[in-house]
Amino acid sequence: MHAADVVIDDVHVVSLPDSVTGPRQEGDSRHAVVAVAAGTAGVFGPVDELPAALVAAGLGRTVIGCRVSDHAELLTRLLARLGQHGAGLGRWAAGAVDCAVWDLHGKLSGLPVAALLTDTPAPRVPVYGSWLSLDLARDGAADAVRSTAAQGFAFTKWSMRRTQNVHHMAELAGCAASWAEAPVALDALGTWGVETAADMASLLPPGTVRWAEDPLPRNEKDAYRELRAASSLPIAFGERLSDATSARELLELGPAAFTFDVAWCGGITEACTWMALAEQAGVPVHLHGRAFLPALHLAAAFPHLAGPVEYQVVWEPKRQRALSGTVVLEDGWAALPEGPGLGLEVRC
Repeated sequence: MHAADVVIDDVHVVSLPDSVTGPRQEGDSRHAVVAVAAGTAGVFGPVDELPAALVAAGLGRTVIGCRVSDHAELLTRLLARLGQHGAGLGRWAAGAVDCAVWDLHGKLSGLPVAALLTDTPAPRVPVYGSWLSLDLARDGAADAVRSTAAQGFAFTKWSMRRTQNVHHMAELAGCAASWAEAPVALDALGTWGVETAADMASLLPPGTVRWAEDPLPRNEKDAYRELRAASSLPIAFGERLSDATSARELLELGPAAFTFDVAWCGGITEACTWMALAEQAGVPVHLHGRAFLPALHLAAAFPHLAGPVEYQVVWEPKRQRALSGTVVLEDGWAALPEGPGLGLEVRC
């Protein structure tokens, strides 16, 4: 039976056992979303508790009877069910269902997801390393940055939460670039504000920073327009956005990078739209690493649009414990899994 003729029979959530994920730790994702059609299961995981709960509470049943290959209709149904709640966790839940159905589509077709998106996917994808839990001011930070940079990533990204001493922040950013022997990306995690960003732009040594990601607590066009007027700092954003309209408006400001997450934005289907928006705006895409496996397939399908994908050096190996294999990294590149669907099974 051709995938185009198959309809979804069931969508449900499973909890991953400790034997798969290891001992429970704070922040661990311990669920997977499963979409079933014609006796075949497509799976996406691991997924956090709250979006998984939304899928289990009824969102997943919304797409039962939808054709597996009709991803646009599937997304329309999901967003209609979410209604005014279709942001944040709602988008993440919809994205988890969408990714599971793409995995199912690939398995029924015998093709990797990337090959469903394009006839000539790239066999491997460049990656950059991020370690946002590292305090650059602590003892041993220099060695940690050096050892991470030595793994051959395209570049590295480090946390830079706002403190009262902006001079110290700029000094630490300079140290990180010196230790990495290359410009670094910084993630402000929404903590800076316009004044801090402007101060950092004036204090950072030239060539130190590739971009400062999410410098503002609000992802609004007016707030970022104000920042643009006050500072020449290269900025990046994307993972906190939940709709294409906001993404389009912010992309008009010409950021240094668009860093949205494939699952958080609503799934692979919506991510293709956001890739097109970035292409129209002439903004490079560096996909967020939370949904690493779908990000690899999207980047492999659109190598002319997608720059290095984020690899979260602390958290991603923990997530991949739930998979049947691991994504192989070599000299800053990740090999695209060759199996059908997303290419690696979730060990439910």
